[in-house]
Amino acid sequence: MPQRHPSIDLIAHPRVAELPPFDEHVPTEWCSDAPQATERMQKPFSDWIAWLVALAVLAFMAVFGFQAITWSLRGGWQWLWLLVGLPFFGIFSVSTVMFLVTTLRERRRVRVALENMSLERGEGFRADMPLDQRLRATVPPARDGERTAAPERIGVRLMQRAIRHDPDGHAVLVDECRDETVAHCEAADDAHGSRRVYAWTLRAGPAHEGATQWFITLHDAALPGGPPFLVAALRELPSA
Repeated sequence: MPQRHPSIDLIAHPRVAELPPFDEHVPTEWCSDAPQATERMQKPFSDWIAWLVALAVLAFMAVFGFQAITWSLRGGWQWLWLLVGLPFFGIFSVSTVMFLVTTLRERRRVRVALENMSLERGEGFRADMPLDQRLRATVPPARDGERTAAPERIGVRLMQRAIRHDPDGHAVLVDECRDETVAHCEAADDAHGSRRVYAWTLRAGPAHEGATQWFITLHDAALPGGPPFLVAALRELPSA
């Protein structure tokens, strides 16, 4: 559907015939603005062994404190066990519960992001021919408390910017989506397993008359109505 460009108010003269300079936005890094998911952290077997040992120590100290309290109830000099039992039982019983709760609730966020992005545009674009393109990228390394992942899908749109005339004869700048698709993530052959490839094919059909500027936009599939994170111009070739 045609959309008026935000700079439409600057183009209101009936004799305007040339397109303004096109501003690309081709970053090398991107992070999704969609709400980040969380997941249960996966621990190696050695970490679970260490966790069980720590839990056993805390539980033992709490039980020892409780036992010391029972000894103090016998009366006589054994009431001195109360001085040891109360702090031991209070501190280590609470520590044991907190240790269990913290471990069971421990989660990490999943950050959807790409880096080292490289768009393969090809030599040029013909409006009446299929356009095959690829986006190559890598998954960035994770920071503490998170896991990084590439987006499973990205939205791709083939856009045409052209000058149209309204009923009053004024020239207006319009961006029209001529084709769109969804590119799925594919793992590339990589020693580290971090490279990703997104491939797609677009076709616009017959081009409109007059000066036009073709470009593609890449969108986060998790935010269909969000702004594009990459805008790249295409060089139009003569029809075959």
